Amino acid sequence: MNVSNDDVFWADQIASECIARVTREKNVVTCRGGGSPSGTKHIGNLFDATKAYIVYKAVKDKGTKARMIFTHDDRDPLRTVPSRLATLDAKWVTVDDVLEKEISRFLGYSYVSIPDPLDCCDSWAQHFSTIWENGVFALGLNDVQFFSTNDLYNEGKFDLYLILALKKIEKVRKLIQKFQKTKTADYIPFDAICDNCGRIIGHATGFDIDNKTIKYTCKGKSLAGKYIIEGCNHSGETTFSGGKLPWTFEWPAQWGMFSTTFEPFGKEHAEGSWPRGHVIAREIYGFEPPIPHIYEFLLVDGEKMSSRRGNVYITQEILDILEPEVFMYFYTKRSKKQRNLDIKNIHLLVEDFEKAERVYFGAEEVNEKERTNLIRMYETSVQEIPKALPLRIPYQLAAVISEFNPYESEERALELLRTTGHVKGKVSKDDLERVIKRLQLAKVWAERFAQDMRIKVNDDVTDEIKKSLTEQQKEALRKLAEELKKKLTHDELYSKLYEIAKNHGLSSHEFFKASYNVLISKDSGPRLAAFIFALDPQRVRKILEQV
Repeated sequence: MNVSNDDVFWADQIASECIARVTREKNVVTCRGGGSPSGTKHIGNLFDATKAYIVYKAVKDKGTKARMIFTHDDRDPLRTVPSRLATLDAKWVTVDDVLEKEISRFLGYSYVSIPDPLDCCDSWAQHFSTIWENGVFALGLNDVQFFSTNDLYNEGKFDLYLILALKKIEKVRKLIQKFQKTKTADYIPFDAICDNCGRIIGHATGFDIDNKTIKYTCKGKSLAGKYIIEGCNHSGETTFSGGKLPWTFEWPAQWGMFSTTFEPFGKEHAEGSWPRGHVIAREIYGFEPPIPHIYEFLLVDGEKMSSRRGNVYITQEILDILEPEVFMYFYTKRSKKQRNLDIKNIHLLVEDFEKAERVYFGAEEVNEKERTNLIRMYETSVQEIPKALPLRIPYQLAAVISEFNPYESEERALELLRTTGHVKGKVSKDDLERVIKRLQLAKVWAERFAQDMRIKVNDDVTDEIKKSLTEQQKEALRKLAEELKKKLTHDELYSKLYEIAKNHGLSSHEFFKASYNVLISKDSGPRLAAFIFALDPQRVRKILEQV
């Protein structure tokens, strides 16, 4: 690998390799991703787009021209019926028996020829491609050029690759049988769209390269190992644009068409399509395959995403709880390792991002290697780097504030945050917008993803809680109630908590545990000083006086 000794960040290493390659080839660095609009694409599918985009940005940061391509494989056939579909405004719709029956009628048809199941776009392909593009742009991947595979077939862009495969048909047959034992000796790499039934399941039986035609018979086909599509047995002839290359041949054809330099893909392709594809690129199409980058599956809260678990999310849903730069930061980390998006503890990701931001602006020191890596991760994540360290309030505090103090105005939010000590002095318009946005995002997270973690305040303290306290703890809590009669700042209260614990012969842990038990019936909770201000010190005083 040709990388600079200065490259610490994984994307910079790949970028150096890409630049060395296009220098030899006298080409432009092209980073590419693609996917079939088979339904509502989730945040695991984002790896293809984000990792390609991260390398694209790294190449540009090195002063080299680059482009970012994404193809919608919309000529693919519908292989299965999803259990849920998303509307254009990112709301989920469950596929009931009636809708499933309607969608099942189109199994085997290309996505571009299937009506939109939710009746808002011209086709299935347009609906789900639009949702995907909206999410990608909202995340900040603004330079992506999108292409429709269906359009590319109609424009004849795949003709060259089909001709190359047909001219070397005997070599194609020997090669494909090494990887797929089920392929017969008369195999032709083309799936025709049947003129009679409209499904893209026509089995190629002959070809004429000069006239660019394919003969076919519409035979049955198994889709996704679940559905058997009966062919109509029609025999006919179509043009090269009247069908498609099978994925094994279509994927490397796309590499060649766009002169792809770099492409990331999941390990399912690394174990299947990639071993076949890179051989086809070299031996059939006659070019070097792109630089690969293999990633693992994405976990959510420690589990694989599945409709059954109810943990399948799209980009727009995550951007309801995270700023785009924070979510993008998630994709810059541990590139080849399995990643887990811990939504229940989403504040940990936020804190990770904010550490990188502080390091970038020199507000936190780390060792030189970590500093270099964090700076590049941060630069890659943000669309536009702020002029100074932004004001960001802690995510957990934002969740508590938004839950217990509905902010009717910017002034109310700022007043509370000044009381807690998180906002000081004059606040810029940009920082104010960040504060309000963080409160809104954290509120959605608390309502949507943290129902089992929601906090119930004990305005009436039970006898059971009182009996659980030692006399030392009770005396300490009474002292805290007295102190809350005064007008304390956040920092003064913070110091006072430790002073009270020490003066009553308690460890800070024992005192805090007693406080949380009385206030919310838990052994721990949000940072106590800020939490007291979020609840309102006088409300807390009245609760503590009950012990």
